[in-house]
Amino acid sequence: MKPIEICNHLGQEKVDEYYALLSGKEVRAVLKAGGSHSNTPKTAFSQAARRKVWRKRFDAEFGKQNEQLALALLIEWLMRHRRFMLVEYLDFLEVRHTQGETDEDFCETKPPEKLREGVDMLLGKYPPHEVATYLLLVGHLQETPIFDETPSLLAAVGMPEGEISDYVENHKKRWAERNKGAA
Repeated sequence: MKPIEICNHLGQEKVDEYYALLSGKEVRAVLKAGGSHSNTPKTAFSQAARRKVWRKRFDAEFGKQNEQLALALLIEWLMRHRRFMLVEYLDFLEVRHTQGETDEDFCETKPPEKLREGVDMLLGKYPPHEVATYLLLVGHLQETPIFDETPSLLAAVGMPEGEISDYVENHKKRWAERNKGAA
């Protein structure tokens, strides 16, 4: 699932929660990665005034379905504010890492059953939407179908229950076609 789709399923309230945790420096990084800028008018003296300008800019780009902005938001939020969840998942999978960062394509090196066991472990400890955000983003970045085909994650990210089975089936078809074309 693409980052902007993750954000759309999460809904504005959850995206706002993620955004609110970001520092000024992190917001500037998100805007820059999204192709925007973080310049503020000279009249924006306070942090609150600058954050207000940045939020308008963020909302405008988010409203345009800016994929890079969504990706940057999710990565900043995860790496700066939910790193402990990344560390715990990688430890569970016995993946070598440094503070939750790894070069290993663990979605390829670990069996799907083990990856899904880790999903259940995280869902038992953390807010489901946060677990879904993390693992669906991992699925996108590591180009694996495992998490997009896990109904509990799709429900946790906010996908309506009636859409989940169709999404999984369509995803399996697209994935099979993609692999067929790559062969």
